[in-house]
Amino acid sequence: MDARENLLPFTTYTKKDYEVNWHHALVCDVLDRFERGEIKKLAIAQPPQTGKSELSSRRFPAFALGRNPNRKIGLCSYGAEHAQAFNRDTQRIIDSDEYRDIFPNTFLSSKNIDTTSHGAYKRTSNIFEVVGHQGFMKTVGVGGALTGTAVDVGIIDDPFKDRAEADSKTIREKVWNWYTDVFESRLHNDSQQLALFTRWHQDDLIGRILERDGKIEDGGEWFYVSLPALREDMSNDLDPREIGEALWPQRHSRERMEKKRDKSPMTFASLYQQRPAPAEGNKVKRDWWEHCLLHELPPGIIWDLWIDGAYTASTANDPTGLMVAGYHEGLNKVFIRHAKDAFLEMPGLLEMLPEYGRTNGLNSRSRCYIEPKASGKSLKQMINSIPEMELTGVEIKSHLVSEGKESRLQVASPKIQSGQFVLVKGTWNGKVEDQICTYPSHPHDEYVDLSGYIVDHYFKPKKRKGKRTR
Repeated sequence: MDARENLLPFTTYTKKDYEVNWHHALVCDVLDRFERGEIKKLAIAQPPQTGKSELSSRRFPAFALGRNPNRKIGLCSYGAEHAQAFNRDTQRIIDSDEYRDIFPNTFLSSKNIDTTSHGAYKRTSNIFEVVGHQGFMKTVGVGGALTGTAVDVGIIDDPFKDRAEADSKTIREKVWNWYTDVFESRLHNDSQQLALFTRWHQDDLIGRILERDGKIEDGGEWFYVSLPALREDMSNDLDPREIGEALWPQRHSRERMEKKRDKSPMTFASLYQQRPAPAEGNKVKRDWWEHCLLHELPPGIIWDLWIDGAYTASTANDPTGLMVAGYHEGLNKVFIRHAKDAFLEMPGLLEMLPEYGRTNGLNSRSRCYIEPKASGKSLKQMINSIPEMELTGVEIKSHLVSEGKESRLQVASPKIQSGQFVLVKGTWNGKVEDQICTYPSHPHDEYVDLSGYIVDHYFKPKKRKGKRTR
């Protein structure tokens, strides 16, 4: 039967109410390859409540012992009690009638026994041994002892309980020392490692492991599967989603995930997108940003539209980025009224621009600045050639910045720090701040580019000659 050969049918047979999404099938397929020995070191990063532990820390150990009852498994989690729960759940699976239908030769002692006496097989909340075989599963909390226990498969499921632990340098160091001094010392030449994570911090355990050992695609040792709550780029060929689609929409919809992102961009980036960055930000710090409400804007600002992007619907590229910005000379500040990213080809972008401009205060005194790349030149020509467009009164300008992205961010950074780059409060703020603060780890950079263009333009006195007035 299929349940003897592959983890997914094993899971659905032993748990009749299991709801299968595409990512569960993907994880099961990778775990099947791991069980067969095709993958030696496997790391899986998933958001909370998406089935990570059910498959990897409950069903997989039971399945692996059914396939090979001599296999020695060690499972570790952030606390001994949490690890014990995985142990008890795995025992219940092995005790089930469904399991006996699939793997009748793998079974446990009928009594809870904590002894090494002749003929007895241990069965406690910390360890169980397979009757008639050499296999076992031992569970400990991270930091606990594995002395005297050599394992064929070492599993680590979330070594940090919460952000407070992950943010503690002392605890991160303690976990790392435990991993290198205790966990790795229990492995032999043919041992396999399975690491299951929700990313909390860039210097968490998997961050350090990958920095030391590397990913297979980079010539390293670890097969790394990262499943973000919302897809951001097309770098993962295993992921069938389009950009912006939710991982498990039936449980965690795109709308719900976007609300979480808008409320707490930093937490969302790490916990849900598996893309942690320093809490304070990289080159641009998170506490530098200045905000104001729309009705608090000073009078007299002329709003300009800034556009940067590939002007394509292909999600394999960066999106087109738009920012509506205005400079107030008396305050010597730039205000960003709105920012937006869009995967649109030229016709769709042209159709969208008039309404976007009207909504965000553009008028005949406004200008539209476009980076004069090949696609930018085409956009400029097309806007100018369509008289019925309601942006007809907006003067279309090219804005050329020869420096690279690092230099653009370097230009924008001091203005953000000094409070001269102000965001009008809105749900879009989080996306702008997150991208700029986490650059270069963020998969996109349109807001990095636009911020550099805007600062370069408005804060150079020579650029402001011939000042426009209302």
